[in-house]
Amino acid sequence: MKVLHLLRDIQVQVLIIDEIHHILAGHIAKQRHFLNVLKYLGNELKMPLVGVGTIDALRAIQTDPQMVNRFEPVALPRWEMNRDFQMLLASFERILPLRQPSLLAEPALATKLLTLSEGTIGELFALLVAATVRAIRSGAERIDEGVLGSIDWIAPSARRRAIEKLT
Repeated sequence: MKVLHLLRDIQVQVLIIDEIHHILAGHIAKQRHFLNVLKYLGNELKMPLVGVGTIDALRAIQTDPQMVNRFEPVALPRWEMNRDFQMLLASFERILPLRQPSLLAEPALATKLLTLSEGTIGELFALLVAATVRAIRSGAERIDEGVLGSIDWIAPSARRRAIEKLT
């Protein structure tokens, strides 16, 4: 298996599988095959496996009793308004392709971003991407409350409620 040799050659210490919840998108036979491949890699390489995903990731892993013992579930807490969140925003700001500083970590804007993202990093990332696109297209070249107010952003809880009404 080429992957096995490559992982050994580059001396991978931990194998991280992002968005592992997408296992559930496949047919049950493909799900089982994928989980068997993970078990095989873990056994052959004698390295820890880390699966990252939504609550569905836990459900996917629990379909195989042997896999349940290989993954210890850890829930990541939502971000809160604190220095760590402000540092996260500052790190995002450093990589945004904007010509003007946005000062995302300043308390008022940070609070707005936390509220709109509901404290999840995936939502924050999507929000910042949408705001960056709007800031560039509008010529503002920075993210501020005006730019945030002008994007068509629907908070995750509002999206969930809309879906629930449809079902």
